[in-house]
Amino acid sequence: MRDLEAVWKLARADLVVPAEGGGNDIFLWEHCVRVAKSAQYLSRLPEAQAREPDSLALLAAALFHEAGWISRWRAGEIERHEILLGSPSESIVVESIRVMQQALHGVIPAQSLTRACETIRFRTAQSPEPIEGQILIEADNLEEFGLGFLWMAIRRGICGGKGMQAVLDAWKRRTEYHFWTARLKDAFCFDASRKLAESRLRQLELLMSEMMIQHEVEDVRHLVESVRGCPLAPLVWPGEIEGRTKSKG
Repeated sequence: MRDLEAVWKLARADLVVPAEGGGNDIFLWEHCVRVAKSAQYLSRLPEAQAREPDSLALLAAALFHEAGWISRWRAGEIERHEILLGSPSESIVVESIRVMQQALHGVIPAQSLTRACETIRFRTAQSPEPIEGQILIEADNLEEFGLGFLWMAIRRGICGGKGMQAVLDAWKRRTEYHFWTARLKDAFCFDASRKLAESRLRQLELLMSEMMIQHEVEDVRHLVESVRGCPLAPLVWPGEIEGRTKSKG
């Protein structure tokens, strides 16, 4: 139990970074906590249990799997708000392993630490296949199929000086190009994980549909129509007309 508590404490110390003007940026920390909790639950699936995952290695890997972003920020290579806004490159994987090794050396058994390194490395190398690596990938992939996607899209839009329309456009592109259908097929090996991702996606679709309605204030138009008892023409602002004209040209 002391080993588990130490891993959580040390990971938080590395992954929570100071924000400008005081306070802390816990964006990365919260992501890693969700992934770690999901991984711990998934490790109890019968098909995972059959391969006897190392629970301590899995926890360490899940909490530190994106720690390389912090190193890039501390080195001045990226701005704080750019942390996690990208795919897991080989350099991020290597640096995440280094940070974890430095933080947990002598804290957890050497065998578990080595296994944790193999687990993170599996994100890009994918050979050999440790069961902990598969669990971590599925736990991380589940983040794409719910509020994790939405929060990431919002953060990316804010960092780029964009608004809600950019978030809705990102969702629309993924839907139009059948991204979700393809992702559901290749993101999961555990049937239970895939079914949960499908459930999350259905809920996300409802949420995004409601966001689109509110962004276009269609709910206000429908309200007034119901009170007046007659339909209203949708309002179009000059800026919208100009944007549509340019896009057609």
